[in-house]
Amino acid sequence: MKHRVRESGQGLLEYGLILVLAVVALMLILQLFGISLRDVYCAVVGIFSQSGTCAVSTKPVAICEDDFSQGLTGWQSLAGNPQIKSGNFCWSGSTQTFNQCSMKNELKDYVIHLEDVVIDQGSGFGVFFRTTFRQQGASGYVFQYDPGMRTSDSPNGSFVIRRWMNGKEIWKPIAEAKIPADFAVYKTPHDIDIVIRDANYTVLIDGKKVLEVTDHVYKEGGVGFRSWSNTTACTSHFSIQEVK
Repeated sequence: MKHRVRESGQGLLEYGLILVLAVVALMLILQLFGISLRDVYCAVVGIFSQSGTCAVSTKPVAICEDDFSQGLTGWQSLAGNPQIKSGNFCWSGSTQTFNQCSMKNELKDYVIHLEDVVIDQGSGFGVFFRTTFRQQGASGYVFQYDPGMRTSDSPNGSFVIRRWMNGKEIWKPIAEAKIPADFAVYKTPHDIDIVIRDANYTVLIDGKKVLEVTDHVYKEGGVGFRSWSNTTACTSHFSIQEVK
């Protein structure tokens, strides 16, 4: 009888060790694929509970992305000479440069995410979106970080969205907002997000909405940068993500 009890206890110990090894292997596999145990737990809890107290974190899927570690092979410049400086993508003067991944895909709805954008000097820079090319030039939208648009009512300049048509900028903005008086325009890094969904376009700087407009002219197209005058601007990371 003692021998049978010993065998039973040994069997339970072996099953326990196998179970532990299986859990460890599962944890390693989840980590390998970037899935957190908390998210798995929250997903299971969500099946049986409607409390919403355990939200699953989801990382946006990048459609196009560049940390500039491989230089500027993914970009095509129509004007100017952008460069990599200290690991950042920098453009200055009169520049137009476009992300080739975004231009090759028929993108409609997406989020442009720029990290650590710094403008050292100058009149401003722009971010093209939903932009396409024909023989006459670029047609699409551009968000402009435009401290050069100073007025007595807006001493820091403005954030604007304009259309481009056949390579020419249409001067009258479709959206404009004053840059706040306490906003650090120069030599300060900012994260910029431009959300393009259907005919709605929203610009956020450091997570705060600064501009929003609805316009139905352009339906799809890629992304690029522009600058003018004596502007010098840089960003450390560029990505185009799926809209949540």
